[in-house]
Amino acid sequence: MLNALFQAVRGDDPYEQLISAIINIERQPQAELKLRRAEAERLKGVLNDFDSSLSSLHAVLESLTDVVSNPFEARTASVSEGASFRVTASEAAGLGTHTVQVERLARTDTRISDQLTAGGTSLRSFFDTNGAQTFSIEVATPSGATSRTAIDVTVDPTGTTDAEILAEIATAIDEAMSTAVTDGTLRSTERAYASVVNETSDTARLSLRSGQTGFTHRLSFVDSGAGLLAQIGLSNNALAAGTTGGQVTLVGTSETDSELNSKFTLDGLTLYRDTNQVSDALPGITLTLEGTDTRPYDFSVSPDATSITSEIQNFIERYNEVLGFIEGKARVDGENDVRGDFAGETAFTALRFNMRTDLANAVPSASGDGPAYLSDIGITINNDGTLELTDEDALLAAVEQDAGAVQRLFAGPDGFATRLLTRIDGYVSSNGVLDNRLEVMDNRIQRLNDRIAEWDDRLAQREAQLRQEYARIQEIIGSLQSQQQSFLSFFA
Repeated sequence: MLNALFQAVRGDDPYEQLISAIINIERQPQAELKLRRAEAERLKGVLNDFDSSLSSLHAVLESLTDVVSNPFEARTASVSEGASFRVTASEAAGLGTHTVQVERLARTDTRISDQLTAGGTSLRSFFDTNGAQTFSIEVATPSGATSRTAIDVTVDPTGTTDAEILAEIATAIDEAMSTAVTDGTLRSTERAYASVVNETSDTARLSLRSGQTGFTHRLSFVDSGAGLLAQIGLSNNALAAGTTGGQVTLVGTSETDSELNSKFTLDGLTLYRDTNQVSDALPGITLTLEGTDTRPYDFSVSPDATSITSEIQNFIERYNEVLGFIEGKARVDGENDVRGDFAGETAFTALRFNMRTDLANAVPSASGDGPAYLSDIGITINNDGTLELTDEDALLAAVEQDAGAVQRLFAGPDGFATRLLTRIDGYVSSNGVLDNRLEVMDNRIQRLNDRIAEWDDRLAQREAQLRQEYARIQEIIGSLQSQQQSFLSFFA
């Protein structure tokens, strides 16, 4: 509180007010430096914004000229109405029409035990006679149908009824499979799953299902010494029928006779696969089988005009953004005394001019009757140099007729995107024009910060000096006042 009072008193002190006025006057050069720093920081922000805009265009141009992920090779697939399959196509897909008829979908291998009486004790008697049982379930691993892994399962049930013991067998199978996944013996998709199914209130079956579809992922067994799996009918190699266990779907002996595999015809050839998603029948094409067909259906692969148009539209937007940025910052308005930040900056105004020239000139490498100008694919160059897609139908037609010709127009050795990419590289690359300009601006700001800090030190020293001088003056005044009082009291 005393400190606050002291500050208030000092604020009313004419000497303090005088010191403050002097410091404010002498601070003017520093204030000018701060204004210059603020302007430098603003210009740096403008350069950063331009760098961001130009880099966005650069990224689009790199995409357009990328021979690996060539956007002009985008494909789309259309399927005849009523077909029970879907088709997706990548850029590796060949153009054309194919015929497919799905005859069978791939299934998981499901085995069921004999139907047992839920309250029966046949299994209790079996275990009482033979003791604990260990059997193996073989499943496929990633290297193929011939690479199979046996998972051992040990069962020593404590239950009394057949339903209780079947449940303990199912639990033992699931625990063995989970352990195999945890220790890396199997992948989670390769394990088998066991459960107990009650068809009626007084019956029970053990159901075992493979983790994946197809003949490759079929189940097979090595029975226990006393034949537990045979006892419950789970290992029966025939189709289950009535109360007898066995295969729900005919497993067969190969991929061609196993009903676990999908079966379909493609252009007259019969194919079999483990799954309902087929990506190895035709390059770049994935078939997803969803049902069966009573007749063949066609699908066609064509250039993805929508995707290609979107890429070109994105290029137009990024190009116009850069051109508009330069135009706005280079504008000079003599009447209103406005001069843009890029006015007189030939490095940037020349870029705008050269970009417009790059797109106005024909592409000599365009072959035959293919497009050579942007106008040939429906893109107009406006008077201000900006681009506009004025005829989307023309672009779509050009893409559908010859997507390769459109690709060469942009990404050929002297294509529009190739020209611009070469032009812009010198600006956005490391140690390019913008990097150098930003470095100059950073150095300028740092020098101004150093000079401002020097002024802070100088003014602090000056303020301390003034306080000392005024303290001495106050001391002299106080001494004179004391002498005056003594002199007056002498004559009183």
